Amino acid sequence: MIFALVGANEAAIRRRLRELRSMADGGTGMLDSNLARFDASASPADILASAATVPFLAPHRLVIVEGVLDRFEPGSGEGRGAKALEPWEGFFRWLESDRPPTSILVFVGKGEGRRNPFLERLRSVPGAFVEEYPALKGEQLLRFIREEAAARGVRFLFGPSRRPLPPDEEWRRPKETDPALLLAAVTQGDSLAIVAELEKLALYAMGREVTVDDVDLLCGSGRAFTVWEFIDAVMDGDLSAAGRTLRALLRSGESEQGIFALLASGYRTLVTVLDLLDEGADEEAIGKAVNRPYPRLRQAVIRRARELGREGVVACYEAIVEADRSLKLGEVDPDLALELLVIRLCSVRRQRAGAAAQRA
Repeated sequence: MIFALVGANEAAIRRRLRELRSMADGGTGMLDSNLARFDASASPADILASAATVPFLAPHRLVIVEGVLDRFEPGSGEGRGAKALEPWEGFFRWLESDRPPTSILVFVGKGEGRRNPFLERLRSVPGAFVEEYPALKGEQLLRFIREEAAARGVRFLFGPSRRPLPPDEEWRRPKETDPALLLAAVTQGDSLAIVAELEKLALYAMGREVTVDDVDLLCGSGRAFTVWEFIDAVMDGDLSAAGRTLRALLRSGESEQGIFALLASGYRTLVTVLDLLDEGADEEAIGKAVNRPYPRLRQAVIRRARELGREGVVACYEAIVEADRSLKLGEVDPDLALELLVIRLCSVRRQRAGAAAQRA
């Protein structure tokens, strides 16, 4: 048997691998003696030799190959088409005619599998099964979180954050009222990370209901939310909040170049939103295009794009490029360069808001 498990939903792939391990073992307890694992550097000869080996006191031998599929994903550098597969053609012919029925060969990849010549060739092999596990998004992701939480005895309590915070740290308070939604944002939809965080929450809560404050405190959301709070504050022209969050990012070890990249990425997203608005795209389509699957997030990015406008976005992007150039040439202290940039970006936002108010 041959399987290809493809996609970004690593939790589902790991679960499927456990099923295949159980199948290979057949209740003998001899799987460790009949299991081989290979990474992306594996050669066709290495995999073939292992898969051709007769299992020892068990019904099957299990060979797991992780990363080889990803070498053939578009943009990976391995190449495309028949030429890229030439070193593997002998291996595929062996799969088609000579592989023993006692071997279970599993290829695991994180890519989407589209236009992947290795995967396309594998599909043509008799007895090969391609199983896709795409990344979880939107309601599907939230359903996964709630189901996994329930399986671990974790019960979510809806409601706003209520834990006490110093006045100058109030900006850190999560805006979500649904713990599942906050966990989705914290983990960025990483299914393995979600499972790990739910295990921690189950031990921490000990049967009581889990709140957004529990997720915020336990699941390491501080830095992630600092990043988003910083970008949001700058784009909203809130100089006070932008300054506080900038200092928090620098204290956490974020580099100046990293912060420049965050800002540039944020304004590039606004350009995409403006282009889509010009094309007449609806809110849901825009949210999908810029990876803002939840209504509150996509509404916020659309509002900021409209309020800043194309002229404002261009002015902000030019300010980022100029500040980055000055920093790389050593013309200004890094911390000062960032502070001046944040002041300038907030000023552009406030000027645009003032001009819009006058027109109204």
